[in-house]
Amino acid sequence: MPPVEAASTRVEAMASRIRRPRKSAAAHYWIAAAWKAITAAALIAVVVVAWLQWQALSAIENLLGATQRPWVAATVEPVQLVFDDQGGGITLRMTIKNSGAVPAIDVLSAPVLLLDAKQPYRQACSHYGVGGGIGPALASSEVVAKTSTAWLSRGDFGQKFPGLLAVCIKYRFANSRRTGETGYLFSIARRTPGGPDNYVVEPKNGTLNPPELVLLPTASYHD
Repeated sequence: MPPVEAASTRVEAMASRIRRPRKSAAAHYWIAAAWKAITAAALIAVVVVAWLQWQALSAIENLLGATQRPWVAATVEPVQLVFDDQGGGITLRMTIKNSGAVPAIDVLSAPVLLLDAKQPYRQACSHYGVGGGIGPALASSEVVAKTSTAWLSRGDFGQKFPGLLAVCIKYRFANSRRTGETGYLFSIARRTPGGPDNYVVEPKNGTLNPPELVLLPTASYHD
């Protein structure tokens, strides 16, 4: 082979050897990038699957929690509103029922007159029965009737008797340490046939009975 051709062949061989590592480095870069993308996608998939499983378990737990617990509610009827020189009070008849699948124990209930119309009734109920107490038990679908009176002195309400009444119910779960609450808010009104309801009841000595005395449902909550 002539010297010139031999030299040209050697140069091409050296150039080929120089180019191959560059091509190999580029291939390694893209392979590494692809593996990183695949790994990231796999991690995201694992996170998504774990989140979906957690959501499913939470939904099952909430469903079981909603079904395997007591649910205590009440119907409330006014009996009488009484005023004398000492003060005034309203008497209610409550029919309390546990519609849950689990018995409720230490069921406590009481009416609370709201002196401040702006006071949240749920906050008023939170102060009632703080620390719990001993009360009757209600089996599933069991009903109990109770009559209670909310009373205030003249010094507490002055010339204007409260127009809002909260009914607070608290109880315990028989199958756990959890507690439940139910609350109702009513407007106290005086009803006259053929006329509008009067939401201001004058605290004059005497009594007011149904159908003149009415309780108008305003709000409620169940926890």
